[in-house]
Amino acid sequence: MQYKEIFRSAILALKNNVMRTSLTMIGIIIGITSVILIYSIGQGAVAFITNELASFGTDYFQITPGSSQFSAVAGSQSLTFEDLDAIKKDKSLTNIRNVAPFAVASVKVSANGEEEELLTYGSTHEAVEILRPEMIEGEFLTQEQELASEKVVIIGSDVAKKFFGENSSPMDETLRINNKIYRITGVLNSSSALAGSFLNNSIFIPIGVVTNEIIGEKTLQEIDVSVHDQDSINQTIEDVEVLLRDRHNLSDGDENDFQIQSAQDILTTVKTITGLLTVMIAGISGISLVVGGVGVMNIMLVSVTERTKEIGLLKAIGAKQNDILTQFLIESVVMTLIGGIVGIILGISGAFAISLVAGIPLVISISPILIAVGVSTLVGVVFGLYPARRAAKLSPIDALRYE
Repeated sequence: MQYKEIFRSAILALKNNVMRTSLTMIGIIIGITSVILIYSIGQGAVAFITNELASFGTDYFQITPGSSQFSAVAGSQSLTFEDLDAIKKDKSLTNIRNVAPFAVASVKVSANGEEEELLTYGSTHEAVEILRPEMIEGEFLTQEQELASEKVVIIGSDVAKKFFGENSSPMDETLRINNKIYRITGVLNSSSALAGSFLNNSIFIPIGVVTNEIIGEKTLQEIDVSVHDQDSINQTIEDVEVLLRDRHNLSDGDENDFQIQSAQDILTTVKTITGLLTVMIAGISGISLVVGGVGVMNIMLVSVTERTKEIGLLKAIGAKQNDILTQFLIESVVMTLIGGIVGIILGISGAFAISLVAGIPLVISISPILIAVGVSTLVGVVFGLYPARRAAKLSPIDALRYE
């Protein structure tokens, strides 16, 4: 038999059982769709976070108190204004551009009959270079306001809408914070999805006012440091770490009582976690490919049984074992390949829909698509080989007598 005729015969056999063929392909379709969809979502999430960090800035690092995130949350007070001054005044730290302290407190804020618990950030004018907010009205904290410990407040755009309405200007209006009156001198906004959630819902006050009148102690919850040369940021982090360890009288075997983390560290962590999750879930999705392969084998075995007489007739008119083997193998491969193609289309379509709804970049890579096609073809060959070999080995006489 010619290969063209064998291929045509295989396609015709699949057409004659469209419903059964379609149901057999479901496992393959689900597996391929899942792999492409999960890979695209994972890479899209990484791209989204990378873009957000880039827009917010990756040329700075944060210093927080405590040897772990848990100790920092629990209230460790290992950062002081003296630490801040030491970093600012150290002549060897030539790569540092700006240093901004932050004292954080949760306070009751009220105005126009509305009251809400908000995060208050006490900081300095240097913070604007690190936070990079868009000033909708007014200006950020000034050095004069800090020196005079003025009761002024910069509010986020969501705070402005909450207390003063959608289209009204809150400039020179007042907020009551812990039962004291503060004058609004600026409204800021951040379009960044990462930074906007806290910037737009927070208020900023001169740091001296926060530490003296709200917190009641001169401690810092964070010090942000921006650098001139981003490529040398790791060396600057090491230098600052040495400085703080020396100031805190830590021995060589002692653990840091502070943490230093850069935006690049956050990005690396996100990529690692996303990569591991993608591989794990894609592996789980691959199980459906195996299930789909078993389904292909079962259907092909049923097909061999149903077409026993046809096989006997083909052999009687001169078909060889290889011809029968090739025909059934082609049927299996075509079935899984079509399932793979449908899975690719559904996977790409699903990734596109999710990117629109979730607002993450659409990332479609050729490598998972090629892997999907290769895997679906391999499944067809591996799971179709046994039924095809069984059909090829049938005796023509026994096959013709089969009832």
